[in-house]
Amino acid sequence: MRINTNVGALTASKNAFVNNMATENSMRKLSSGLRISRAADDAAGLSVANKLRAQHRGLSAAAANAEQGNALLGIAEGAAQTIERIIERQKELLVQAASGQNSTVSSTLTTEVSTLNSEISRIASAAKYQGVAVFGTHSFAVDEDGGTFSVAATYSAPGSAPTTSTGADTNLDAINTTLAAIGAGQNRLDYTVQNLKSAVVNVKAAESTIRDVDMAEEMANFTKNNILTQAAQAMLAQANQGSQSVLNILR
Repeated sequence: MRINTNVGALTASKNAFVNNMATENSMRKLSSGLRISRAADDAAGLSVANKLRAQHRGLSAAAANAEQGNALLGIAEGAAQTIERIIERQKELLVQAASGQNSTVSSTLTTEVSTLNSEISRIASAAKYQGVAVFGTHSFAVDEDGGTFSVAATYSAPGSAPTTSTGADTNLDAINTTLAAIGAGQNRLDYTVQNLKSAVVNVKAAESTIRDVDMAEEMANFTKNNILTQAAQAMLAQANQGSQSVLNILR
């Protein structure tokens, strides 16, 4: 029997240390909800998870860009629809003015046409989104790599009021062309947002499988390691007590 080197106690101490570290590791994961709470847990997995998180944030930003682009086009659509109704009114007035029985009020009718034309110009220049004119060509960044697409929601207010019904029709064609471009852009942005939202969910789910801890599995590990730690401590006490049996020989 030897007392200078208590191999049993050293072995029990080593196992107690290892089991205690495993218990603390499980506690860290359970308290944070993360399988990778530090780089040492899974360096390669952390790299992949970080790339997925960056991708998720890029996709979320792209979705926000698309939604804001849709808001801009919504403002443009509202202004264009108002202009379209004004042009309809101008056509109505010009048809009335062209009729002989309305010759005495013709100047009044044409004055309203001219006034409405000024309102068209005001609306076209005043329609803005965050200070940006909504009538123009707009570029929207709609993917994580900065890829863009453009919507040509252009419209130029007529410089002078129409003098005939045909002139009003020409102006009507111009605003309808703008409305068509706006509508096509809105449809494209709607589908873009749907696709980006789906991608965000899928990428986040992929990150979760790498970064997040399985609570049930980790709780089982914690229970096992906790029991092993207590067992190692008990064996350490036994090993230390065993050395004292040498005293029986010396009596």
